[in-house]
Amino acid sequence: MSRGSWLVRWVLLPALVVAVAFLSWWTVRTTQDLRRLDKASIIESTLLLAREKVDRAEQQIVAADNAAFHAVNPDDLDALALRWLESAERITPSIRSVLVLDEQLRLVRHVSRASDSEASAFRAYFFRAVLPLLQLETESLDVHKHVHRSLEGRPVFVTAIAREIGGRRHYVVLEEDLAYIRQTLLPGLFEDPAERGRFNVVDEDGRLVVGRPLAGGDFVVSLRFSATLDGWRLSAEPRKAEEIAARSRRRPVYDVVLVGLSLLVLVAGVLFLTFAARNEQRLNRLKSDFIATVSHELKTPLSLIRMFGEMLASDRRLSDKQRVQYLGIIVRESERLTALIENVLDFARVERGRASYDFHRNNLRDVVVRAVDLFRSRLDRDKPVISVELPQSVPDSELDEQALQLLLFNLLDNALKYAPDGERVIVRLRHEGVRFTIEVQDDGPGIDEEDSRRVFERFYRGRRARDNGARGSGIGLALVQHIARSHGGDVAVRNATPRGAVFTVALPLREPEPEP
Repeated sequence: MSRGSWLVRWVLLPALVVAVAFLSWWTVRTTQDLRRLDKASIIESTLLLAREKVDRAEQQIVAADNAAFHAVNPDDLDALALRWLESAERITPSIRSVLVLDEQLRLVRHVSRASDSEASAFRAYFFRAVLPLLQLETESLDVHKHVHRSLEGRPVFVTAIAREIGGRRHYVVLEEDLAYIRQTLLPGLFEDPAERGRFNVVDEDGRLVVGRPLAGGDFVVSLRFSATLDGWRLSAEPRKAEEIAARSRRRPVYDVVLVGLSLLVLVAGVLFLTFAARNEQRLNRLKSDFIATVSHELKTPLSLIRMFGEMLASDRRLSDKQRVQYLGIIVRESERLTALIENVLDFARVERGRASYDFHRNNLRDVVVRAVDLFRSRLDRDKPVISVELPQSVPDSELDEQALQLLLFNLLDNALKYAPDGERVIVRLRHEGVRFTIEVQDDGPGIDEEDSRRVFERFYRGRRARDNGARGSGIGLALVQHIARSHGGDVAVRNATPRGAVFTVALPLREPEPEP
């Protein structure tokens, strides 16, 4: 195992697993904290809004009370009706009537905005049910006392204050107008131009006093009217409480999905990194094998050329037959060496992305014939027999003759390497509409399924080549695929029946441009 592979497997992968686990835990925890903070923030802002409404309502009630109290002068009670009633509806609209009592809690003056019968009924009700609850004798001076409750089945809201002027103690009691408070004051406060929330007011028994029922849920807050309307509560919720609640319920699902997607991305990254490391390791191994193979392929013909060259250059007497034989070996090995070097150079250009093709008007039938004849001339044996099956004629096409000759040389050389005992190799050319098909079929044992999937990879050599020690660099079929695709086609391989392998190159018909 290489150092890089060891680092990936035993250092980087465990570190990534730990990082993924920590990130998942931190993400879940952070999203939960954010959800709690978001909920707390919404509740706090709603609570502030509700407190603002309660404070404004109580301030208006207290301001009206103060205005009414200042209008009472015990030394000039005859002017009370004139002074207060003139401005009561404008300055103190929440007050229905004013009662002034002396030190013995006897009624001194009663001024009311209601009718005489209603005022008389309230006085009787006040002395019978309300006054005993006020306990005015025990109250400190200038301190407001509010009583808001239901007495004898009738709601009442009064405010009282004890005063002392000129050594004389007197009491002022204000009858608050609950109808005005319910119908005008509170609804006016609930109008929210910014549409920040919804509001209502309920009494001590939970009955709705003002507003409409709220949706309820986790975002509803409730505050008491502690200073004035004792027993009533103002409830508020955000304007889009249902949407916020639904989003809050959906958010854990989104968080889980996002965490899951993050985990998938990280796992995919880990898998990709592992695959890339293994692929790089495999490529390095293949490159090492390629260098060793090419070195061996170069060494063998060079050794033969040198050996037979030295024999021809020596003073030994050789027959003409031997001389011709030695020269033939030198020529064949030189051609073999040249082909190998050309393959390596072409592959290097492909790897650098600098491979270029010279497309010209040509006839593919003639190209195939010339390539097969040239390859036959390089063979040093009679078997296998290379037979060619060609149509009578094919249309001209734009193609690179040298590149297609290299393609056929590599396919024929591959057939000889993997089927050395075969009787023949068949080269077929077919023309079907706008497509050419070149087939090279050998008479060998065929190709394994795994090799058929990877045989066109660079530096890859099939199992049979590795087992039998067949010569080759592992770049010939990669060049075949590149040339075919550069012409707009592709190459494939399959097993023939009953035996052998068939390499099929499909090329499109490229109509040549008309000559000027």
